[in-house]
Amino acid sequence: MKALPATERGRRTRAAIVGAAAGLMRQHGLAGPSLDDVLAASGTGKSQFYHYFDSRRELAAAVLHHQFDRVMETQSALRDPDHADLGAWREQVVAAHRESGYGMCPLGVFAGQVDDEPELGGILAELFGRWEAGLADLVARARAEGRVRADAEPEDAGRLLLAALQGGAMLAHVHRRPTALERSLDTAIAALTAR
Repeated sequence: MKALPATERGRRTRAAIVGAAAGLMRQHGLAGPSLDDVLAASGTGKSQFYHYFDSRRELAAAVLHHQFDRVMETQSALRDPDHADLGAWREQVVAAHRESGYGMCPLGVFAGQVDDEPELGGILAELFGRWEAGLADLVARARAEGRVRADAEPEDAGRLLLAALQGGAMLAHVHRRPTALERSLDTAIAALTAR
């Protein structure tokens, strides 16, 4: 994998390529858009592409990381070491989903598309693992403040919350309303906070 560009202009060009590819791949799948589609959408050329990426697979890996970063931007509760409110995190998730027009999860949309790509599958698993760990840390902070049950295991709770989010987001996408996401998150949080 090539190193990130050293100049601001290089970082902007690389970001334009990744952003365009992310939009196309989210709509048409990781394998859907051609390199020419990505170049046209980003306003860049092949020489620029190969300056920043060795292959289309490397671009797909960059897209997965880009999508993960987008998810984390909408869930500031996971990045704030002083934050311990599961309800506020839930509101961030629901608001981001509503703003997306009830689209599929920016990262979860690729889950079934990496089965034949072990390298990309490993990257996706690692990113979901980081997300789950962020949720586990949030639960641990909430438990330390007495906001969740003392017997709640943070790692298990992180997995529960991520599963509730993914399943709820998928059903909210299908029905084009937030009810399934809201209820799945509420149920998971209630299980952690019930006395």
